[in-house]
This record gives sequence, structure tokens and C-alpha cells, in this order.
Amino acid sequence: MSDEVAELKKENAKLRLEANLRKSLANQLERQKQVANEAKIELEEKHRNLISSLNYAARIQQTILPTDDAVQQVFPGSYIFWRPQFIVGGDAYFMRQPSSEVGAVFGVYDCTGHGVPGAFMTLLAERALDAGVEASSSAGNSQDRAGAILAYVDEFIRAEVNANDGTSSNDGMDAFLLDYRPGETSFYASANFRVFAQVDDEFTELESDEASIGYRMEPGEDQAVFKTRALDLSVTKSLVIVSDGILDQKGGAKGLSLGRRRLLRLLQEAMVNNNSLPRLDGARLMAAIKDYQGDEEQRDDMTLIVLSLPKEIQDI
Repeated sequence: MSDEVAELKKENAKLRLEANLRKSLANQLERQKQVANEAKIELEEKHRNLISSLNYAARIQQTILPTDDAVQQVFPGSYIFWRPQFIVGGDAYFMRQPSSEVGAVFGVYDCTGHGVPGAFMTLLAERALDAGVEASSSAGNSQDRAGAILAYVDEFIRAEVNANDGTSSNDGMDAFLLDYRPGETSFYASANFRVFAQVDDEFTELESDEASIGYRMEPGEDQAVFKTRALDLSVTKSLVIVSDGILDQKGGAKGLSLGRRRLLRLLQEAMVNNNSLPRLDGARLMAAIKDYQGDEEQRDDMTLIVLSLPKEIQDI
């Protein structure tokens, strides 16, 4: 009898121990769950604050961009698609109308980096372009203005960002700049940027200098020269300006980059007749690019601008 009682006591002690262990484990799990929930709430709050800050930064970045109305006044019928990869980014576009002249200086630029670093670079680049346009105005109505502005920006960014050889910073940008002069020959300069000109219903890639803008120069390296080239408005109907985020975007059945060849095909497919005149439909072109992208994630900041080029002076 005593052996049975002893065995029962031992069994009860074992059950109590197991119960205590289960209770202790449950308490630990509950504490871990509470800690995880608190961490989740804190993380979600930080994420909301980050997105809120980025959205506010996006509004600041958008203030450097010309308004759609301003662009349409000078280049009626143009189409602009601008989408940073991370709410803000390193792509931007620029327009200034010299007060004493008819026409405009229009540019698109793709700065080093994405997100916030890229966005900071666009602000610096906009300041450099502004200063370059101002400096070119004092030189009169020079036919070399586009290349001179890019050369000014090249020196400006190098001095502001990459002057100290002891830092790891080496930032710059690629850019295209159009010196638009309605009623006469216009001019452009291009620093490693892809631009396609529409002549009738065909598209030809414009020449571009290979050098980029603002990067640190190696010992013995010559400073880049950005050539100004003529653009005949009597035959050029529009310009298609694309950042590398468009050309490098993966998509299609094989997940390949869009590339130059596919873009040229999409350009042809996006042509429509407007009063029997061939016209590139920018919205249709961008819809085809999005269709090619499919479910693939956006890889870079994306800018596509179809800039219509009236031959005659507009009332602006």
C-alpha cells in the first residue's frame, strides 16, 4: 500500500512539474508574442514615418520640375512619364525660357544613385543648370549654348561634390539639353544620353558624347568637351528622350531588358495618323512599355518624354 501511495505521489509531482513547465512555457510564449507585437507596431510606425518623409521629399523634388502647363505652352502635344523607383530618385527634367528670347532650354538628366541620394543630386544638378543657363545668357545668343551649359554643369558638380580626392564620393550625371529656337535651327548637346528623333514616321538615334558629367577626373585626364549639334526643325517632328531606367527595364516572356531594338519597334507601333500626318502617341508608347514590363519590378528611375517640336513660334 505504501508503495502505491509513493508511486501516486511521484506521479502527482511529475504532473505538477509538467503543468508548471507548460504554464512557464505559455508565459514565455505570451511574453515573446507581446514583444514581437510591440516590435511590429514600432516597425510599422517607423515605416509610416519613413514613407511620410519620402512623400514629403517627393513634393519638394517635384518643385524643381517644370509644370505640365509650362511644357505644353512651349511644346504643345508633348507627353511626360516620370516615375522614381523609390518615391524620389535621380531622374529629373528641366526647362527655362530666357526672358529676352523666344524658345526654351529643355533638359533631362539622370543622376548617380536612386532614392534620397539620387534626389539630392537632382537638386544640385538643377542649381547647376540654372547657373549654366544664366552664364550662357551673358554670352548672347550663341549657337554653342547647349554644349557650353553642359560644360559649365560638369565643372560645377565636380567642384561641389568631387573636389576632395580623399573621399569615396564620385557622383555625377548623364544629360540631354535642347536649345529650342522655333522658327530657326535649334541645337542640342548630349552627355551619354539616349534620344531618338522622329522624322516623318521614322526614328533615328541622335549623336551623343560618351562622357558623363561631374565625375572626378583621373590624373592626366582631359576635361570632357560636350559638342553642340544642330537640329533641323523643318524635318524633326518630335524627340523621344529616355533614361536608362526605360531601356534597362526587364520584362517579356524571357525577362530581358527592353533595349534599343525593342524600343524602336514600340515607337513604330505607337505611331498614329493625326489629320493624315504621322504622330507619336506617347501614352500609347508608355502603355506598351508597361505591358512589356508585366509583373517585373521596376529596376531604376524611369523617365520617358516625347517632346513635340513646333516649327513655328508659339504664343507663350
